Parts: sequence; C-alpha cells; structure tokens
Amino acid sequence: MKQKALRDALQSMAAMPGLEGCALVEIEAGMVWHHAGQIEGVQTFAEAASDYWRLYNRLADQFKDLGDLKASVMMHAHGRITLLPCGTGMLLVTLTRQKSAIDWRLWQEKTKELAQLVDEL
Repeated sequence: MKQKALRDALQSMAAMPGLEGCALVEIEAGMVWHHAGQIEGVQTFAEAASDYWRLYNRLADQFKDLGDLKASVMMHAHGRITLLPCGTGMLLVTLTRQKSAIDWRLWQEKTKELAQLVDEL
C-alpha cells in the first residue's frame, strides 16, 4: 500500500507543468525504485545522473568547508537535471527543459511528501 502511495506521489510530481520526468534512486546502489514522466528514458537518465551524486560522496572531503551538499543542478544545452536527497538513502532526480516555467515551491512541497513516504517504508 505504501509503495502505491509512493508511486502515485511520484507520478503526481512528474505531471507538474514543465517537468519532463522524475525518479527515486537508491543513492548507494544507483537502483531506480520508481520513475514517471513524459520523456522516454527517465530510468536511464536517473541511473546515470545518480552517478553525479556518488561522485560528490567520494570527493566530499574536498568540499568539507562548504558543508553538506543540499542539492545539485546540472544545466545541459537542452535541459536541466536536479538532484536532491529525498528520504533516508534516496535521491530524487528531476528532469526539466532549459526554460520551463516550474513552480519550484510546489515541487519542494511534493519533495517533502515523497521524503516522508520513503521514510515510512
């Protein structure tokens, strides 16, 4: 039942205007738990993008003066990948087009809901 709630919440997030897709990825393993969106290859993007986060984890000592990483955004020519911790041991990968109008406040609210669902599993 909780897995269904998690999938439904992720699908609701992916349906937000301007979002192309999103996925929940286990940080250590890089395994995609759930993914949703309008763009093909969301799962592949999410698996690859989670490597960025693991690279930071391996190099964290180099950045210790800056504190813990809260989020990471990679800007590509045609799109943006946003990575954010989402519950214990999980990463939310969000794909958007470069100039999409996103309601980031609503996205943050939905992210908090997802994190709570992850932690309840």
